[in-house]
Amino acid sequence: MAIRRSSNSQNNGKSGKEAGHEPILNLKGYLLGNPWTDNKIDKNAVVPYLHGMGIISDELYESAKKNCDNDYYSNAGHSLCSKDLEKINEFLSEIDKAAILEPNCPFAAPKPMETGEHRRSLEVNSSRFILPQPQPTFGCREYSYLLCYYFANNDSARKALHIRKGTVGEWVRCNFGLPYIREITSSIKYHLNLNPKGYRALVYSGDHDSSVPFLGTQAWIRSLNFSIIDEWRSWWVDGQVAGYTRTYANNLTFATVKGGGHTAPEYKPKECFAMFYRWVSNKPL
Repeated sequence: MAIRRSSNSQNNGKSGKEAGHEPILNLKGYLLGNPWTDNKIDKNAVVPYLHGMGIISDELYESAKKNCDNDYYSNAGHSLCSKDLEKINEFLSEIDKAAILEPNCPFAAPKPMETGEHRRSLEVNSSRFILPQPQPTFGCREYSYLLCYYFANNDSARKALHIRKGTVGEWVRCNFGLPYIREITSSIKYHLNLNPKGYRALVYSGDHDSSVPFLGTQAWIRSLNFSIIDEWRSWWVDGQVAGYTRTYANNLTFATVKGGGHTAPEYKPKECFAMFYRWVSNKPL
């Protein structure tokens, strides 16, 4: 989440606004990209997304809807639902979940433990994994992630970054073993607390991300029950459609990034920079 901070602590009377009850943050607005926001809503969006993108058949989709009662999160353990989800996961395993048009390559970082909730387990200890992982081929996006591992753990690079020797251990991309005390399974209430107080928010989704599908993001935004101010429309960069957007009451803007994966700026940097620049400049997308 990107946070804009006020340069003036008394700016517009918004000093010390709170995200929850604490900590007190002096915010002006915030930005969310491909955000996993609510476990149930986001998880339940995956199956309809895969069907809509032609990855699973009509028959399998209809069977899963019936056997899971349209709730793939809560009913995943039920026998018939579980069998359908196993078939769906087989198709999902064949593609790059973060960007369905990309080659499916080895994950160049410690692999998360898969759980029934389809989330990263807090109990996973990254020291259990031997790095580096099997090398992706040169044409894979993950190849650059692998190079990041060597770069960040190189003594010369650390010296150039002024990292004092001994203060930081092995750098790991996607450290799934961080010692969290608790996990927030839904952050919807924070949006309900922040947006009505006048904070501007931009929420965007790469439309080729199956790990956090835009369908789920749209669903939790609808759950806020904010009125629609500007209807669904295209937004453009250099004369081409870059995605689609809608504006809600309470200064909330949602946008898709056409062809973007997880997360969108990595795949569509020019379009995402234009989107951010317009939003931060208080201009329509």
